[in-house]
Amino acid sequence: MTAKQSLRSSLNKAAYVLAKETRRHPGSVNRELNDLMGVERRAEATADQLREALEYAGDRLRALNKRQRAPKQKDSTHEEFDFTSGGDPPF
Repeated sequence: MTAKQSLRSSLNKAAYVLAKETRRHPGSVNRELNDLMGVERRAEATADQLREALEYAGDRLRALNKRQRAPKQKDSTHEEFDFTSGGDPPF
């Protein structure tokens, strides 16, 4: 397997995971990545274009992962005014 084939295979896997994580259709993710590279088909892309798209997909996946792991902020509105136990709302 050549370096270009390996990059293309890695990009295909990253595109699949990105589509799955963002709940998007894989075809739309593929179009987005192909547009980023400026090609109609991945086979037309140079190794540098494939690396750039793979880096972009990796950055998106890391950002999604970071967002999912961020601690949830407490919504103190319910606790302060005790809406959950039938307390009167503040308005």
